[in-house]
Amino acid sequence: MRLSVTLRALVAALAAVTLVLLAPPGPASAATVTVDNATAGRFTASANWGTSSWSGQRYGADYRFATPYSGASDAAWFSASIAATGPHLVEVWYPADAGYNNATPFIIATTSGNQSVTVNQRTNGGRWVALGTFNLAAGDRNVVGVSRWTSGTGYVVADAVRITSGGGGSAFALPLPKSALPRSEYDDPHHDYPAIDLPVGTGTPAYAVRAGTVTVINDSSCGRGINLTGTDGAVYTYCHFSSWSVSNGVTVSPGQQIGLTGNTGNSTGPHLHFGIRTGSTRRCPQNFLLAIYDGVTPPAATSLPTTGCYYVSRSTEPVVPLG
Repeated sequence: MRLSVTLRALVAALAAVTLVLLAPPGPASAATVTVDNATAGRFTASANWGTSSWSGQRYGADYRFATPYSGASDAAWFSASIAATGPHLVEVWYPADAGYNNATPFIIATTSGNQSVTVNQRTNGGRWVALGTFNLAAGDRNVVGVSRWTSGTGYVVADAVRITSGGGGSAFALPLPKSALPRSEYDDPHHDYPAIDLPVGTGTPAYAVRAGTVTVINDSSCGRGINLTGTDGAVYTYCHFSSWSVSNGVTVSPGQQIGLTGNTGNSTGPHLHFGIRTGSTRRCPQNFLLAIYDGVTPPAATSLPTTGCYYVSRSTEPVVPLG
């Protein structure tokens, strides 16, 4: 016996409802906590930290500031209640001004100890700036500090922090802020061997493209730079930094700031040199970077090509050492 069209529609609707009810629950949404310098019981600082409402880029009614000091950290701390141990995206908000510090140390209390990320507070003010993704322990404690111990000049500023559980859910990040360059820059060829030169001004944050361990480079060719040995075993090389944001041997997370771009070493102008190698084999990083830009999982480093991404023979130009 055939069911009527109306009855079949009703049965289908009931079946759909049943599937929805019986389906496994989706992943829990990320939890986000925002702490302002004025949040009751969540901010501590010594009397050396002043209060100002001068800048219109501030978060909330005011922000805190202090002069640099090389005698001690004298950090201002933001505390938060972390529900569960795991990766968390840490972002900071501050007003920017030419008179503020160009190398402000932000301290993140991770499960493996304090990690420091240097931020130029003369730029990118009035918005959330990602410090990176860090493993934070569960509990209620000081999580993010702003230190006065800096080689930079100008006021260091503590305004607000935002912490999101799950770290944003990405295992990869661009080596530069996405707003720094259009997509078209990430498929440009290098001049003489598998690599890429990304044209950005001095002081642009450089980020870890994936989780791994840092080895600091400081030579006449790469200048100040970093070899990031990824969890995949490949080495991701950054050159021509103006300064480092992490120390030798530390473990970093995707999107964590590792340096500020510059013009050190064998460089004809400010830019970030970026390369990938597996063993002693240099790989073209363009497809890897384009995939991250497009929000898709990038190809494995071992599958990246070794030719087709540079202009001239290696023998005619100096080659950045493998480090």
